[in-house]
Amino acid sequence: MQRKNCERNPPSYTMIILKPSWISHNGMPIFSIDIHPDGTRLATGGQGRDSGLVMLWNTAAVLDENSENDENVPKMLCQVDSHLASVNCVRWSHSGKYLASGGDDKIIMVWTLSKYPNSGNIVFGTKNIVNIETWKCMFTLRSHSGDILDLAWSPHDSYLASCSVDNTIIIWDAQKFPSVHKVLSGHTGLVKGVSWDPIGKYISSQSDDRTLRIWRTSDWKTDTIVTTPFKDCGGNTSVLRHSWSPDGQYLVSAHAMNNNGPVAKVIERDGWTYEKDYVGHRKAVNCVRFSNSIMERKVGKKSHHMCLCAVGSRDTNISVWQTGLKRPVVVLESLFQGPVLDLSWSTNGLNLYACSYDGTIAILIFDPKDIGKALSNQDKNIIFEKMYGISPLERHNNNLLIENPAILKMNGVQQSGVQEVDPKKEIKQPSPNVIKPLPPILKKQIETRTSDGRRRITPIFIPPTPDSAEEINVLPFSSSSECKSQVVVERVNNIIEPNISNSCSNFSQESQTPTIIDSTIPRSTPTSVLQISPTRGESKKRPEPVALISNLFSTKKIKFNNLEDNDISSDVRPNFDQTTMQKRKFTISNLCTDRVVVENDKCKTMNGTISKMKVYSNNSIAWEKVFSSSIVKYCTNKTLSLIVVALSDCTIHVIGSKNGSLICPPYVLSSLVTSISSNNHYLLCMTQYSLSVWNIYKQECVLHEEKLNTLVCSNKNKPVNVQKCMLTENGTSIITLTTGKSYMFSISAKCWMMIGDSGDTIYSNSSQKNKHNGLNKTSGKYPLSVMQAYSSKYKSNLDFKDTEGISELCSKSFLEQQMSAALALESDKEYKYWLMAYVSFLIEREDNDRLRHLCQDLLGVSHGYSSHKKVETIIGMSKHELLKEVLGIIAGSRSTQRLFTEFHDQLQQMS
Repeated sequence: MQRKNCERNPPSYTMIILKPSWISHNGMPIFSIDIHPDGTRLATGGQGRDSGLVMLWNTAAVLDENSENDENVPKMLCQVDSHLASVNCVRWSHSGKYLASGGDDKIIMVWTLSKYPNSGNIVFGTKNIVNIETWKCMFTLRSHSGDILDLAWSPHDSYLASCSVDNTIIIWDAQKFPSVHKVLSGHTGLVKGVSWDPIGKYISSQSDDRTLRIWRTSDWKTDTIVTTPFKDCGGNTSVLRHSWSPDGQYLVSAHAMNNNGPVAKVIERDGWTYEKDYVGHRKAVNCVRFSNSIMERKVGKKSHHMCLCAVGSRDTNISVWQTGLKRPVVVLESLFQGPVLDLSWSTNGLNLYACSYDGTIAILIFDPKDIGKALSNQDKNIIFEKMYGISPLERHNNNLLIENPAILKMNGVQQSGVQEVDPKKEIKQPSPNVIKPLPPILKKQIETRTSDGRRRITPIFIPPTPDSAEEINVLPFSSSSECKSQVVVERVNNIIEPNISNSCSNFSQESQTPTIIDSTIPRSTPTSVLQISPTRGESKKRPEPVALISNLFSTKKIKFNNLEDNDISSDVRPNFDQTTMQKRKFTISNLCTDRVVVENDKCKTMNGTISKMKVYSNNSIAWEKVFSSSIVKYCTNKTLSLIVVALSDCTIHVIGSKNGSLICPPYVLSSLVTSISSNNHYLLCMTQYSLSVWNIYKQECVLHEEKLNTLVCSNKNKPVNVQKCMLTENGTSIITLTTGKSYMFSISAKCWMMIGDSGDTIYSNSSQKNKHNGLNKTSGKYPLSVMQAYSSKYKSNLDFKDTEGISELCSKSFLEQQMSAALALESDKEYKYWLMAYVSFLIEREDNDRLRHLCQDLLGVSHGYSSHKKVETIIGMSKHELLKEVLGIIAGSRSTQRLFTEFHDQLQQMS
């Protein structure tokens, strides 16, 4: 390692320069460098032999000569080559937990230290390079369409910003990786640098379009565009890494021009003026980096606060500046043989790290007597409060004052009130950072042989080790050869037969196809089929030769094509085997009576067969009924105490379940019934070609043979199956197809309405589609949820890269569609559920305009005579009551408290 003592006039400034030759990417360029916040690790990123390379180095061997010469102190900690192309930038998070790397392969990898590492493993493709630490890629961020040139973590690591040659800046939500929070578009050239304001109010970007843009983080809009200093700049720099001062007062740009000379332009926060420059470099400035520390230096009897800024240029030189001084602290010439590409300061502000295109790095060590001592975080917060009236921590927590006492009443009662604690109940407090023990790993495999002599080894499951990077420590070196396999193979001499069968599984046959009983069996056959519930012992001895009719006649998938009225194809037929409709005996249970036994084709006569139905009550026959055709479908109606039976002769019989009387003459349909259901006063019947609905209480037709061909107009080339058919309490018919689409028939509009489509791009790319989990997907009181639970089985997996906030728009459209569908179905509970979800979504996105419009619609007219005011309703629910619940959600957000006050006061006056 080269160590030099450097002095510059005046001689009071002394420093040490280190150039460790062993820090190298095999002679390839090093494009980025960053020091860990605790100073123990140094990350470098650049070009490898056939891929991008990220390497971590032990700074103890860099800064201490004794540690460098000690063979027991490792120099390289880890080398990863997961990037497919050159790595252009590496950046540690402020907490030190994550390391982000981005490169020419258009992806960002976020690394963390594995808590259960496999230390001592040899790097793939090498013979003597050993990884001391194991770093795992926790997240892979894919959204850029071009090379990624720069990365920057926001204060408190809430966001990660990346810029690319695709002219965009992407803000990633670090709490929800790999979620994209926002895409900033506006540059017309390659974006080569991005930097965060230390307060977190702004983010800046510099591009080849000769502009430096400053964006507001409150709404992610452009605040200022600086163009004048960059009008004469050419796109001859590989990066444009600019930097904010640690106090947020100055922004120093990369490549700028002044009088045809390259400079680093100093932009002041107050008015975004740019009258000062850092001059002296002969070629364009590639990178600028402020130290994160504010230095306190005594000059005479007074203490001055200063900031350190390093500037790297294409002329291979580095200059270090200190605010308050007109000349640089030091200028290092010919330190590298190639352009300076990146800079990084240690946390204490005394060590400056630099890397160059020539594949080497340099470390500049300053004396605290010359540049001062770094202020503590507490002292920095005091300075921030004096400058901005708020510290970065307070801004991060967003502690806004509550202006309306009504908000405290709505959401602050639990915080201010005293909770009564039952002394008999023991309160258990979870212990923090409890590491769960790993499950035991089986260390035995079983080896068997088949009849043909082949070996069969039963694999064992080795669970992955959980990773947690709460503590990051350099792990001791250990040889990988010390670990040997402890798995024992147990050989079994028994010969096993291959598990191959030519027939179908008996389990699947029994679970799907019920047992068929021939009515011609002699009378001596035991009549145990009439027992309500056989004992457990009897069920184990022999299979019960009876199937519930609900299992036998479950909802079938009915194929139908897009046909004309007169064009009946032989392919479009019910999914029934005509031979299985005869010679069957079924037991219907769980009805209005104890049990119903149906025997199809009970008796054969000269004019045809007769089917018989027996209804039992208290283990005795209550009544019997015969039919001239086989029963193919059935349903019950507990509201009206009815049994509805569909026969193979295309008729429907409505029977009273108490005495078996026929309520009305049979309904005659044009084709065989394929599905039948009843709810409240309504009856739904679906045939192969149409759907009909009756009000059986009033004996009125609600929907007469509505053609199903309309629903398959967009699927002409392939058949479509009906997955589920449902009838709501108000008589609305709903069906779900295997395409993932759900439809309802509107009686007033006299047409089908689509209420759900899981294959739709809006549904697939909505972040709110998992809200279905909060609803009951089996209860008939939630028809929309029930149908969409079926349709979600057919959703498509789309590969979508959100670069323009499309996912947010999809989520909003999805919620609006859910509300409109629930309104059309007159499902009050579901409408209220999706309304509250929609309000929460708007609050999260801070869409106050849409929130105000929604609240105004629920409030109604707030002026005029009280006798003329009528509170409107939605599906029987008062709009004002809904508004009260909406305001309860709005009160939970401090950013919408003004909106809460506005409508809360109006609602009180009206009530």
